[in-house]
Formats: sequence, C-alpha cells, structure tokens
Amino acid sequence: MCICAAPLTPPEGVTVYGYHQARDYQDVRNFFENRGVLFEHADTERDPANLQRMVELSGQQNAVVIEIGKKIFIGFSPDELDRVLPKG
Repeated sequence: MCICAAPLTPPEGVTVYGYHQARDYQDVRNFFENRGVLFEHADTERDPANLQRMVELSGQQNAVVIEIGKKIFIGFSPDELDRVLPKG
C-alpha cells in the first residue's frame, strides 16, 4: 500500500471483513472510497479463513467488522471511524 497516494489511509492499514453484497459492507466501502481511504476487503463468504478471523476479532459474524491496527469496529459507525482516520 502506498500511503503517499492515499494520505487519509492510516499507516497501520485498514481491513474490512464482510460479505461483499451486504448493505453494511457497501456503506463502509462507500464511506472509505469517498474519503480516499485504501482498504483490504476480506470477503467472509468466499474465504472461510476470513470468516474465522472476523469471529476471532469480534465474537460475531453478522455485521461488518473493520480492523484498523489494533482497533476493531463492529458494524458501520461513521462518527467512530472519522475519529481514528488521519485528517486531510
């Protein structure tokens, strides 16, 4: 990942766990894309290892899970995400 190309991407990286067609994943994707944040999508439907990691991080598998460094967010909460993203 080139941080210079996306100054609003946290240096520790962003991973979003969830099913690619789920509404909450789409909301998170749009949120990050609109802010110029690069992220890795860990599709939990197509890769069982991603689902297992999501459950290990959050204890659940029904909502999108966002991992930014050591911070874990369950579900889509724009206000909480804005607080941890670098300011542009």
